[in-house]
Amino acid sequence: MKQSNSLADRVIKNSYYQVLLQLFTFVFPIILTPLIISKIGEVQFGIYALILGFIAVFGLFDLSFSSSFIVFISRYFEKKDEQNLNSYFNTGLFFYIAFSIIICTAGFLLTQPILSLLNIPADLTEVSKQVYLIGLTVFFVNSVFAIFPSVLISIQKMYLTSAAGIAGGIINFVLTVIALYSGYGLMGIMLSQLVTAIVVSIINFILAIRMMPELRINPASITSGAAKEMGKFGSQMQISKLASFASEKYDEFLLAHFTTLSNVTYFNIASRISRAGRIIPFQIIPQIAPVASGLKAKEEDSKLTSLFETASKYLLLATAPVFVFIFTFSDLIIRTWMGNGFEISADILKVLAFGQLFNLAFSAPGNSIIPNTGNPKFQMYEGLINLAFNIVLSFLLIKYYGIFGAALGSVLSMVISSLYVFFKSAGHFRKDVMKMISGLYLLPISASINAGIASYILYFLSNRFLFPADGRLSGLIYLALLVLLFILIFLVIIFRSKYINEKDKILIAKTLIKILPGSKLLPSNAKSQYSSKTYLNEKVSLFIVTHSRLGMLKQCLSSLLPSLDEINYELLIIDNASDDGTKDFLESFSKGNERIRLIRNDVNIGTNAKSQAAELTTGEFIIGIDDDVIEFPEHWAERMIKGYKTISGMGYLSSDVVVDETTNGAKHPDECYNREEFGDDVVLLVGPTGGWCFMLSREVYKKVGKIITFPDRIFFAEDGDYVNRIRNMGYRYGILEGVKVYHATGEFHNKEYSRVFNEKYADYKKGEPLSYKLMNRIKNLFAYKRYALKIDELSKQSLDWQ
Repeated sequence: MKQSNSLADRVIKNSYYQVLLQLFTFVFPIILTPLIISKIGEVQFGIYALILGFIAVFGLFDLSFSSSFIVFISRYFEKKDEQNLNSYFNTGLFFYIAFSIIICTAGFLLTQPILSLLNIPADLTEVSKQVYLIGLTVFFVNSVFAIFPSVLISIQKMYLTSAAGIAGGIINFVLTVIALYSGYGLMGIMLSQLVTAIVVSIINFILAIRMMPELRINPASITSGAAKEMGKFGSQMQISKLASFASEKYDEFLLAHFTTLSNVTYFNIASRISRAGRIIPFQIIPQIAPVASGLKAKEEDSKLTSLFETASKYLLLATAPVFVFIFTFSDLIIRTWMGNGFEISADILKVLAFGQLFNLAFSAPGNSIIPNTGNPKFQMYEGLINLAFNIVLSFLLIKYYGIFGAALGSVLSMVISSLYVFFKSAGHFRKDVMKMISGLYLLPISASINAGIASYILYFLSNRFLFPADGRLSGLIYLALLVLLFILIFLVIIFRSKYINEKDKILIAKTLIKILPGSKLLPSNAKSQYSSKTYLNEKVSLFIVTHSRLGMLKQCLSSLLPSLDEINYELLIIDNASDDGTKDFLESFSKGNERIRLIRNDVNIGTNAKSQAAELTTGEFIIGIDDDVIEFPEHWAERMIKGYKTISGMGYLSSDVVVDETTNGAKHPDECYNREEFGDDVVLLVGPTGGWCFMLSREVYKKVGKIITFPDRIFFAEDGDYVNRIRNMGYRYGILEGVKVYHATGEFHNKEYSRVFNEKYADYKKGEPLSYKLMNRIKNLFAYKRYALKIDELSKQSLDWQ
């Protein structure tokens, strides 16, 4: 199926690489942090965290110029305005070159006064100074090259910056491990970061220049107008930046001042896990920024509103389960990661997890869109509120309640400011707050809480009475199993409640198809066994099962046989003890035709005869036909074979049907089907597929097995069962569009066969045995190829962002 490089596809590609980057940035610190603390101790780790945090303070003096890069570069790139594009690019680039030189010079001159503020032990003063100066150099490199990743993000090529980040993460990890085991301690860690910063910055620089050849590095392109507009935008974002700093580093500085450096370590460890929880939701936020900016440039306000709703939904789905899980199992997470002795960090983590959940659920949707449309005032006011409350609350709470006061001060400030943004964002997009909460928020949060309660009960009982989690290995096993159980419960609730609509499923499938390996194992990805897509005189076995519907059978055969003139076929007809002259007719009809084989059953075994017939076939292709299919178009069999060969991984293929005022042919309405195109003239309708005129290859029949039988029944949905088994094995199924037979179902065509019709319907209403239903559900649940097939089907559907 042909796919265009749509907006959704670009977002998905960016997301895929961003997920990989975040996985690396999550896994590496998880491994390195215990190693670093074991090599340098809690006190030196506290110094390391404080110095990096303090150096980050220097970034607060840039008036947040960098926050405007994506907005303005994306805007003028979309408009193909090279003059303004280069003006804003060069203004930003040379601003940061000058800014970095000034800040780093001042930072160097103020080394001693700054370090004296951090309450560093005397025996660690010299190493702290060296670490500080290297950190200052890292800051210089990152700051000078800050605009180049923004260029790539602006043209929606974030996957390139993610790839550069992955390479940098690997380099830093390897160098850090080597440095620690070689005895270089803190100095080795910082030098590793410096090398990484240089390599990643150079990669981003080269990629940005190649991807956007319109850019010219030229100081003459700097304009006061661009500087003024970027400064105006950035100054409003500056408050948010200050608030972010206050929530992440201000508390650590106060802890160092009022308590001990060990408390800084405990708090930092809890903060690392709470920040790591943002990995999944943060895959969504960066994708939204350039989309919002692009939609605003095109003045597509209705799509911006739709984007706000979509962002809210996906952020909730990504955020609620993550942080409820972290809150529920904080003790197990910290103990598994760091070992015993960090119980305080586990308690702090519960508080911080609540704050992160609240912020990402209520603040992030609006903040990921509105500022990127050129209107950052809500984010600015949020920052002011957060900053004001955080400065006062954290100071008082830390002073009197220590480390727990730090967590409470940070979270209370975050909750208050997040609520402000939520109400303002809803008003901006004209959305009813209560309807949003009831329609978008309640279900994901309640599903997460229920999943947390259920999984914790199981963990508590197992840990208490079966297998205690008393080490890293047992903790990892528990966490892996609990994550799977939690996700399973959460997803069951979400999908059962219909919270996910068809558009959501398509978008999720397009993302998963690039990540999950299961789709590679589908038959559709295997090499085709057919040398040609056309009919090459292969033997075709057709079978018909009939019972006391002589009039329809005559119409069926009189139309069928002439349509098979150019087919190498055999036709099996099973008469299920008909009592209306069918036996005599068939004996007369088949006389002299060696291709027709008759089988007469002494009793009516109903649909079970289809399994009997299929087992007697010998052809390369098997076609089952109901006796009430009374018209066949010319060359229908050749077209079915061509379709079967053309569609990779085809399993169960049915003909299309004529729909008129007397019958619907047993086919469901058109909206129940998705179209998949294979070449110019082969279209598969994926959806409910009946067995009125179906085709299987011999290979598929051997692998999937016999058609189901129920000895005590005469009519049941054998086609539904076979399609279900086909799906469980990953084969495709569906209706071949355009190859239409006339399937004479319904009361109009069955008036003279009311006795037969009523017998069949009465038996059908009995339903399948309970044991059969339960076994099918279990098989479906564990059939991973079924899920891979569904993902593959959905990923091929087109998707508009709105």
